[in-house]
Amino acid sequence: MSTSPALSVIVPAHDSAPWITELLETVLAQGVDQMEVLVVENGSTDDTAALVAAVSARDSRVRLLRSNVGSAAAARNEGVDAATGEYLVFADADDLVPDGAYRAMLDAVTASGSDMVVGDHLKFSATETWSPTARWHLFEAPRRAVAPTEVPALLSGRACWNRVFRRSFWERAGLRFPEVPSVEDIEPMTRAVAAASRVDVVEDCVYLYRDRGDGTSLSLRADVAVTDRYLRQELHCARLVAEYPALRSQHAEIVLDADGWAHLHRFLLSGPDAAATAAVADALAPLMAAIGLDGLVDVAPPRRTLWHLVLADEWAAAERFAKHAASGAATERAVAWIGALSALGRAGRTSTSDVAALVADGLLPAFVNAADAVDPADVGAWMPQLRALPLPAARDGLVGVMAEAVRAGSPEDVIAASRLRHVVPLVVDQAEPTGSGLRLGGPMPAGAAPPALTLVISDGEVRLPVTVEDGGRRWLVDLSADGLTVGRHTVEVVSDMSEVRLPVVTARMALPPLPAADPLQPLADRRDGWRFLVDRRAAPQRGLASALRRVARRMR
Repeated sequence: MSTSPALSVIVPAHDSAPWITELLETVLAQGVDQMEVLVVENGSTDDTAALVAAVSARDSRVRLLRSNVGSAAAARNEGVDAATGEYLVFADADDLVPDGAYRAMLDAVTASGSDMVVGDHLKFSATETWSPTARWHLFEAPRRAVAPTEVPALLSGRACWNRVFRRSFWERAGLRFPEVPSVEDIEPMTRAVAAASRVDVVEDCVYLYRDRGDGTSLSLRADVAVTDRYLRQELHCARLVAEYPALRSQHAEIVLDADGWAHLHRFLLSGPDAAATAAVADALAPLMAAIGLDGLVDVAPPRRTLWHLVLADEWAAAERFAKHAASGAATERAVAWIGALSALGRAGRTSTSDVAALVADGLLPAFVNAADAVDPADVGAWMPQLRALPLPAARDGLVGVMAEAVRAGSPEDVIAASRLRHVVPLVVDQAEPTGSGLRLGGPMPAGAAPPALTLVISDGEVRLPVTVEDGGRRWLVDLSADGLTVGRHTVEVVSDMSEVRLPVVTARMALPPLPAADPLQPLADRRDGWRFLVDRRAAPQRGLASALRRVARRMR
């Protein structure tokens, strides 16, 4: 019988004394007897080596490897070279491995014969624990022996520590960590996904990543060297997935709407000088050419704006936008958006349609959410710049109202359009029969001070002014069945400044059914955001024919 371990756990450790013992305790408690734990200690100046040696003296599965290599990447490579297990897994010295994690991954990969298996992970700090993977939808169900191109979300996370690799696959794929000070995971993990024939996904949490909160992580630094290194590593990744459309699209999304944007944003917040900016621009150009910009249209508007500024070589404007677009001050946010889109328009390197999309998706929503907190004199001063931007010809909802207010050049209407967000969607929580129709009502937020509102029924067939009562806390409308045809009718609201239709919804509760004799029935369309509708019933039928129809219905 072979005495070779089933699993080799490789742990790089440098000045890890506060955490290494706890990490090793969680690894040794995995219930995997045929396991070796290779701790590659590289140049620590604290008690890391002594602590590892103490654990090794108690458990022979732990081996201390003294090394002079200068990075975690080189330490991992040295650990792989020394490993003898059939499977490989990595852990960082300051993290934790949940009970049963390695057993869950080993059981999956040995049963399926896959090249690798990936599991979920959580992040934790001294005060909280959270899931960074929730929006990936990768770990909602187990998957066995699937082609990576069927699960492109595998690229969403490219850390090395939440996966087990078959050693023969590792060698066949030529996997190796580039010996760089940071972001050393992303190229080999991308290569692994591109090279694997079959992979497994377990839904279990297999790793706990510690957020130390001390800013020492190189991957979170924003200097030019870190940013340049990241961009060049991503270029390698882009070339690895170039022949796989699903993986290529996923990788582009990571760069444009996640990791790449985060590195770029941190770099700009650092206040780089011209030389640093030129170096990053030089590294960015080939990456953008490799991934393409087709996916940029789906990126969140603030991130898309930042990319457009950088791609237009408007680095100074990009820096200002990065620093102020998320400011807590409404005026600063407004100025950031105006400045960014005006710069794009002047540069002439961004298409008018792209600028118009950013106006509609970014600037106008920003004004909807903030203009009522801005000094009206400031809004007035911005109007020439705002009106010079390509405004959408037609837009639904509050963005449409704001576009009309800007186009009209009225600072008062801009502020009023912003105030409308406190009222819209108009909520119905009262629908009482009046004999001839319905009395509709709902809450009015305190201090909303909305413009005059009109209820629009059935695409304009009926228009009714909204009255505000109870000290401004309730709105009311009396709706008569007269003039409404039999069937369901939409209910919307408009303000006195715009004919853009705005939604009316129920208060997410079932409105009580009314007696059959009442001509109007209140309804809620749950499939359309709980939109409020009214059903105009036919008048009750009398005589022998209607009686026979009622009998026939009972017999069905």
